This record gives sequence, structure tokens and C-alpha cells, in this order.
Amino acid sequence: MMTAALTLWWGGPELADRYRADMLHAADRARAGHARSPRAEQDWRVSRALLQQVRSDWPADASPALSLSHSRGYAVVGTAPSGWHLGVDLEAIRPRDTDGVAQWCCTEEERAALAACGSAAARLRAFYQLWTLKESFIKAANLDFPADMRSIGLAPGQSSSGLPCASSPWQGWRLRAPAPGWHAWSAVVDDAWSVSAVWLPARGADHRRDRADGAVIPVWRAARGAASPRIVPAGQWP
Repeated sequence: MMTAALTLWWGGPELADRYRADMLHAADRARAGHARSPRAEQDWRVSRALLQQVRSDWPADASPALSLSHSRGYAVVGTAPSGWHLGVDLEAIRPRDTDGVAQWCCTEEERAALAACGSAAARLRAFYQLWTLKESFIKAANLDFPADMRSIGLAPGQSSSGLPCASSPWQGWRLRAPAPGWHAWSAVVDDAWSVSAVWLPARGADHRRDRADGAVIPVWRAARGAASPRIVPAGQWP
């Protein structure tokens, strides 16, 4: 049964065989027959099988906030109490023209921080952490992609982050959110994926607090029958 915690559910390729077209919700049923590449079809099946498993744990009258993301055979589903704004994004950490992409999605300060990374590997990790934060905001706040990518993200300044992200160029940076009251969290999963979640609690919500400073830390759960991944926190903006 779903609790008041913000929860991130993880699933991988093993879920593809558990996909059931007859359990899709209306919006997904309309998309189920679309032609896809083999990789995209696997992502579809894995993400929807994970979503079906998550929904099976909800009380019949529950209507939690929900966000879904998938990348290269793996998926994350985020759930939060009803009335919250929630966005999650998952990206495989793979080679990419980060300089080229940053030109249109990042501020000058963000681009400078990426360029200052000491190695290509460090730059990739920093880029995907920033990218997933931005994408999560696009989803949660119903912003426009790509037009609003530069208006959200991170900026130099006082940060209340208390997680061990000293190796990240974003250490000490503050969150650039669409409005006051937003929170964010990011991590590296199995040294291969970057995942971020952003959320805005409902006004007056009495939600679970996980740290002495009042921050909410997402609860991580693996799909039934799936191995729990290794999670390395990369940033928290309470």
C-alpha cells in the first residue's frame, strides 16, 4: 500500500515479459499499437509493466501524483501524495555532445561549470545530472520543451544541500525552480544512469520528513523480483 513518502520505483529488462496490454490505462491503450524500434518497444514494455506493478499496490480509491521515465531498457516511476507536482527523469550516462546540447539548454554559468570539469567522464556525469533536473521540471511544472530549458536548473549561490556531492561541480549551487517551494534530489544508479526527481508539495501538506533539517528523501524501491540497484546520491535541494 502506498505511503505518504515520495517513492521512486525501479525496474529493468526482466519486466518486459510481465507487460500486459489488457491492463493499460486508456491513454496508453491508444498508444500501444504504434510502430516502434525494438529498443523503443522494450522501453515501452518495461516502463508500462513497472507502472502496472506500482498501480497494483495502490488502494482502490488512491489518486497519487505520478511521473514516469525510461532509458535503454530501464524505467523509474515516481509516486507522491495526491495534489503534489512531481517529475522524474532517467538517462543512461552515455557519450554525447554535451557542449553542443548545452548551448541551447543551459545558461552561461551552467555551461562554464560543465566546461571546467576535469575529465570527459566528470563532464558527462555533471551534464546528465543537470539535464535530468531540467527535464524533471519540464514534466512536473508543465513547461515547454525546449523553450523553457534555460529558465530552470542550477545557479551559483547558497545551497542547503546536505548530501555527499562534493565531487560534483554543482556542489553548493542553488536550485533554479519555476517558483518558490520546489525541492529536488538526484543520484547515480549502478554507475550507469542519472536520475532526478523534483516535487512541489500540496499547500499545507503534512508530509513525511526524513532528515533533521526537514528535507524529504525519496524512498527507493525495486520492482518485485528485480535486484535493488546501487544508489549514489548526487544532490539534494530541500
